[in-house]
Amino acid sequence: MIDTEELGGLSPLLGHGDNGESKIYEGLYRVQEGQDDRIPDAVPVLAVDAPEPVGGDLAHWRVHTRTGVTFSDGTPFGPADVAATYNAVVDPAFASPIAAQFDFIESVQQSGPDTVDFHLTGPYGDVPHRLFLSIAPARYFREKVPADRSPLADHPIGTGPYVLESLRPDQLVLRARADHRDGTPAVKRFVVRRTDDDRARAAQLRASADGTRLPAELAGAVAKDGYRTVTAKSGDWLGITLPSGNRVAGDPAVRLALNLAVDRQAMVRDILHGGGTPVSTLVTSRYGAAYDRASEFPFDPAQSERTLEAAGWRKGPDGIRAKDGVRAAFPVAYYPTEVVRRDLTMATVAAAQRVGVELEPVPVEKSTMTASYLTKTSFLLGGGGQPYTLDSQLYPKLHSKYAAPGVGSKWDNVSDYTDRDVDRALDAARVETDPAERNALYREVQVAYRRNPGLLALVSENHTYVLRPGGWKVGPTALEPHTHGVAWGPWYSLSRWTR
Repeated sequence: MIDTEELGGLSPLLGHGDNGESKIYEGLYRVQEGQDDRIPDAVPVLAVDAPEPVGGDLAHWRVHTRTGVTFSDGTPFGPADVAATYNAVVDPAFASPIAAQFDFIESVQQSGPDTVDFHLTGPYGDVPHRLFLSIAPARYFREKVPADRSPLADHPIGTGPYVLESLRPDQLVLRARADHRDGTPAVKRFVVRRTDDDRARAAQLRASADGTRLPAELAGAVAKDGYRTVTAKSGDWLGITLPSGNRVAGDPAVRLALNLAVDRQAMVRDILHGGGTPVSTLVTSRYGAAYDRASEFPFDPAQSERTLEAAGWRKGPDGIRAKDGVRAAFPVAYYPTEVVRRDLTMATVAAAQRVGVELEPVPVEKSTMTASYLTKTSFLLGGGGQPYTLDSQLYPKLHSKYAAPGVGSKWDNVSDYTDRDVDRALDAARVETDPAERNALYREVQVAYRRNPGLLALVSENHTYVLRPGGWKVGPTALEPHTHGVAWGPWYSLSRWTR
């Protein structure tokens, strides 16, 4: 198989399998397949049932863990391993890049021979969909070393159906466990190579590989050669950051005007070939009663121009606006090897030009995207890494606490966006115990964001996978996060394939 993701970094603290998709590790829960029209159920894996609130304020939860489970090195699994893994991910001494995802956790403790208790920083109703983290043996967390120096990164030990056979920068090989409690998977060996260029992957697939993920246009061309295609819906959204430190991109009127200037429906039709949905507030109808359709940005270039005019941005002889001697222009970086990101960038450039804003498309390598670069330059960003609750979808991307230097990952609140009404509603939703009230608060977030957007969200992209015919019966796909590649799609259920 050919993947787009970097190979290695196989520690839970580095985010490997943090949505339950790892083949080497397992979490307490994973995402249920076949429920991609809504937020899917959380299926117990190392847990035996759903987490239980202890007391009435949702600040203390208990999980019953499975018995008779062993790690790939033969050692037994137990609740102490769960506690150690979660405590490590939130402990600053381990410098986990995914720590912000679990900032609702205060501590985790083994509370019985087969139970583990989660003590939270306050009431939190979304716990059942936040416990997908891969679990490793407790002994790996006794020494507090940064996550990227852990031996688990290159020598993982988990309870999953596969073990690592070999790892190189360009290739990873997994081997099926003969001693797994669910039996030996029918697919005995799984070889993954990495190529992040879309067109190169399509060519390699035709030459030698058995499957990969491709943009819909390329997937359709490959399918004509007899390959099977599988499409998975996702919470993966794409949009352009608008850094507050840039005098143009950070101007509230420019941000609002750009959100009105782009035709998201046309992007879905022409760039995604129908394989996706428009996204403007990061919330879609998949979130049910929390979704506020009225807060979506319409395609209204006339209103976009009126917004700019009212804010003092006047057109010059060349059609580009200026205000107080500042030209309405700024660069937008994108990955040129990814066809969809490239085409979305160019469509946005054209739309902005029509209302008098000049965006300069800048192709960059992935290594360019450092935290300091992102604070200065707009970027075609992918989001939705944790789309199974609205808290994890919105809080890290919109709350002002992540605008502070060093808080969260470099991808959190990349625009350094601040809005008191958004902060207030997000904070209140976190601790609200009544689901109906929580939905109302998330609708308030969307109303406030509609008045004062922090970035230019564009579309949510379905993921299209192409497989060489091989007689395998694959399972249904799950609703996918931003992270994709051969951990997801038809390979999400790899250990359960039959022939």
